[in-house]
Parts: sequence; C-alpha cells; structure tokens
Amino acid sequence: MIKKLTSAVRNILTAAALLLAVTTTVMAQEKDVITEAAKTSANQMKSQLTLNDNQYTQVVEVNKYYLKRVKDCKASAESTQAKAKKMQAINEERDTKLKSVLTVTQYKKYAAVRAENVKKLKEAANI
Repeated sequence: MIKKLTSAVRNILTAAALLLAVTTTVMAQEKDVITEAAKTSANQMKSQLTLNDNQYTQVVEVNKYYLKRVKDCKASAESTQAKAKKMQAINEERDTKLKSVLTVTQYKKYAAVRAENVKKLKEAANI
C-alpha cells in the first residue's frame, strides 16, 4: 500500500514538475508568469494537436486555472501525502476539462505525449 502511494506521489509530482518547468521566472509577476506558462504550454499543444483558435483559447484558460491551483497546492503547509492527493485531483480535473475541449483523437494524442513525458522524467530521475 505504501509502495503504491509512494509511486502515485512520484507520478503526480513528476507530472506537476513537467508542467511547472516553464514557470521559472521571478514570483513578483505571478499572474503574468502563470499566463505566459499557460500560453507556452498551449502553444506546444497547438502544434502537437493542431488546435483551432477556439480550442487554443480554451486550453490557455484551462492551463492558467491549473497552474494557479498547482502553485497554491505547492505553497500550502499540508503534508506531502495531502499535497499528492490534492495534485492528483487537480490533474484529474484538468484532464476532464481538456477532454471537453479536445476531440477524441486530440485527447488520445495528448494523453500519449503526456505519458511519454512522464516516462522520460522517471528515466531521467532513475525512478
């Protein structure tokens, strides 16, 4: 049970680290940083998934909301396990929102790319 929980925590934290990797700017301009990170991620998704303009706009909004929640979660004084559970819920909520924005084909491709990125991060971290 502890191994499963530890594994889940690692998976969630590596996914969050991947998505937050673009937010290395100073926190003084938090809102701008989150907006820019959301746009950067959406730009990558636009090229990978061939998003139309409406989808792109919606994905930017989903990403901004997600990144704000991740930042708040990381800054909280909760235990690592509580943060991991919260991060899992945040990731699931983001996936649900993206599923409603993307076509079935686009979502499958998104999920495959995300899984590959998590795999690469685990290999790099020797997990």
